[in-house]
Parts: sequence; structure tokens; C-alpha cells
Amino acid sequence: MAQNYFNSLPLREQLQQLGKCRFMAREEFADGVEPLRGKKLVIVGCGAQGLNQGLNLRDSGLDVSYALRRGAIEEQRQSWKNATGNGFAVGTYEELIPQADLVLNLTPDKQHSAVVSEVMPLMKEGACLSYSHGFNIVEEGMQIRDDLTVIMVAPKCPGTEVREEYKRGFGVPTLIAVHKENDPKGEGLTLAKAYAAGTGGHRAGVLESSFIAEVKSDLMGEQTILCGMLQTGSILCFDRMVEKGVDPGYAAKLVQYGWETITEGLKHGGITNMMDRLANPAKLRAFHLAEELKDIMRPLYEKHQDDIMSGVFSSTMMEDWANDDSNLLAWRAATQDTAFEKTDNTATEITEQEYYDNGILMVAMVKAGVELAFEVMTSAGIIDESAYYESLHETPLIANLIARKKLYEMNVVISDTAEYGCYLFDHACRPLLADFMASVETDVIGTGMGGDSGVDNRELIAVNEAIRSHPVEIVGKTLRGYMTAMKSIR
Repeated sequence: MAQNYFNSLPLREQLQQLGKCRFMAREEFADGVEPLRGKKLVIVGCGAQGLNQGLNLRDSGLDVSYALRRGAIEEQRQSWKNATGNGFAVGTYEELIPQADLVLNLTPDKQHSAVVSEVMPLMKEGACLSYSHGFNIVEEGMQIRDDLTVIMVAPKCPGTEVREEYKRGFGVPTLIAVHKENDPKGEGLTLAKAYAAGTGGHRAGVLESSFIAEVKSDLMGEQTILCGMLQTGSILCFDRMVEKGVDPGYAAKLVQYGWETITEGLKHGGITNMMDRLANPAKLRAFHLAEELKDIMRPLYEKHQDDIMSGVFSSTMMEDWANDDSNLLAWRAATQDTAFEKTDNTATEITEQEYYDNGILMVAMVKAGVELAFEVMTSAGIIDESAYYESLHETPLIANLIARKKLYEMNVVISDTAEYGCYLFDHACRPLLADFMASVETDVIGTGMGGDSGVDNRELIAVNEAIRSHPVEIVGKTLRGYMTAMKSIR
């Protein structure tokens, strides 16, 4: 195995790469997809990211085809069905890669080393190799031919949401980067911008970043707030409601659709708007619950960030890859067997406001998770804008997945790397919160507070100020100002 690229760099270079982040003006995308017009784009892999990015790129007027392993074509596996079923040309690596001007490696992370090793000798001189996650370059240390340009265009959400947001006329925030070791013609940034425009990312906001900043922030966000916290919160909230006598069907529905509903407020107006949807007494309760949760979970968040920065997480996960995903598959089966996953939802309607009123603890968990992830990432040298996208903005996009088919849907759609990290966090966090959850009653999860709506004005003013002045709210307000085409999920 090659050396971890990040760990091979001197500290000065590590910090410089971690801190690389520039929000790009919309005017920088005035050329749209033109730099890729007439070029052959060949996508390797046709899973969630591969298919949905390809659909967007084709709808943007680009020439897209799919290169699949010969076995996948001959056996007509799901990747072949995805591509041919949507009218794309499909061929083997040998048939399509030599013609490609841009090869988009959109296979799962654990396949990158094998795929790139097989594809790279077939690529024509001066072509471009693209990733949507830099794990292979940063953590595995893959060495790419000197004549090839290497770029990254990383939509900050699962592939299904890349497509759904594009169909709404919007897009998803996207990080783009050029691997500094591989930009022989100086065209990497131009190609990355055109690719981002083709997926619709330029409508939501694009950050010019680095492979290192993307990997270290992406791993942290998906392990903690984006996937791990939502999984932990789902299981704990459901189990506690049932334990306290709430109808299981109601509890399942409140959790499954509650994340999507409350984070829709987060998407449009940050933590401030999400908290403002609560009545004043509920807001104060959610605020104090979130502060308590942050105190309990901070060491766990910091451990995840430390393990990501040092490479411990990556090496541990790659050991599981080598062991045929033994841990991953066992954890996936255990998640599928949880009571929340197996309980049928009530047919009773739950109104939008009821999700807030009866899900106060869920609001607190989102607030705590977003703020903790942001705080820990920025303390590790990741710039505020990157930390915002990897914590607050992507949370609603993951919550949408749970609303579809609960935790199973989330875990099969996210990347294998995200799924592995999600389980690591969940298995550590649930025991950590056991005592906290034992003190939780149905007034904050299940039935709502009711009663007197009076509050202390001084406390309310102080809490509102604390919410609005958090750094994630400050940078978020600026970034959301660029998202003028943002669409509602309903």
C-alpha cells in the first residue's frame, strides 16, 4: 500500500492544504459547461453517484458514457442495468477509456486503488482523471501518471440528492479541487468548474478547496452529525418513546419524517430558523438539552476528528476492507434489525408543526451535532466555509434519505466510507448517552410540553443571542445568501 499522502507532507503544507477554501463567485461559471463541450466524458461505475451525476451531465448537454468491468456487462449486473436502462452507451474499460478526455472515477472508495490501477494505463496522454472524494489520493497515496490532470468535483450529498436538487432547478453545494501534483497543463480548475456546472453545483455554491481539506472535513461530517448522529438519535428517540408508553407506530413516524421536517427549517435559515419554529418554552428547553448533549459528546467528536487527521480511521477501515467488510456487514445487519427499522408507521397524520412540538429532543440533537461538528472541524484547521457545508448544509440532504426508507435507505445510499464511519460513531455514542436518555420524558420527545407558555425574558434574550452568534450561523447566513435558487422539498 502506498504511503498516506497527508502524513507524508510537512506540517506547514498540511496546514496550508487544510485551510484552502474560497467561495467562488457565480460569475466564475459564466462559461458553464463549454470547456467540456465536444469532449468525451467516460464514467467508471454506475451506482448512486455515477448514475445521477451522469444524468445531470447529459442533461447539461455533455457527451457521457459508462465504462464497466467486462463481468458487469456480460452478467448484466445492476451497474449495467442502471446505465443501459437510462439510455447511456456502455463499454468495457478497453473500449471506452482510450477515447476519454475526462475519466470520472465514481466507484466506491474501497475499489479506487484497483480501478485506477487498471484504468490509468489505458488513458490517453494529457487526459483528465476526476474523483468525487479524495480518499484514494489523500489516505491511500495513489500516484497518478505525470501527464494526467487530476481534479475533484465533490457534491456535498448522496447521489440521489444530486439528481433531485438538479431536477428542482437547483443543485447541491460542491467542493472542487486540483491535485497540486497533477496539473501539467494548468487546466485543472477550468475543467473542474465546467464539471461542477454540469451537475448543477454552481447554482448552490462552489468552494475551491484541496483534496486534503475535502477528505478530512468530509469524513468528519459524515461520521458525526450527518449520518452517525441521525442514526443514534433515531434509535434512542424511538426506543425511549416506546419505553415511556408512546404508540410505536406514532414514534416511528415522528422519527422517520421528523428529521426531514425540522432540518428543512435548518436548510433555509440555519439553526436560528429551526429553533425559532419552537414555542419559546420549548426553545429554551431544546437549547439547554443541546448544551448538555454537547458536553457529553464533545470528547467523542474530538476522538473522531483526531483519528481522521492521524489516519487511524482510514487504516482501520481499510483493514476491514481486506477482511471482506466483516465489521461493516455485521453492523449493517444489526441496524436493519432495530425496533425502529421494523416498526410500521401509524396512518395518523402528523402536521409540520407537530414534528417540532413533539420532537424537541430531535431539534436539540441536530443543534448539538451541527455545532459540535463545526467547532471540532474548525479547531483542527478546517476553514469555516468547508465546515459549514460538511455539517449544517448537508444534514437536510441526509435527513431526506431517512424519510424515504428509514436508516436502511440512508446507509445503502451513502458511500461505504460514510457507512463505516456512521456505525463507528453510533456504537460509541449510544452507550455514552444512556444516562442522559434515562432522564428524558415524553414532554421533549413524543407528546410535547403544553401548559404555560411564559418564559423569563432575560433568559430568552440570552439564548437567542447565543444561537444567532454561533460561528456556524454567521458563516451560514453569508453562504445561504448565495443560494437564491434554493427549492423547498414540498
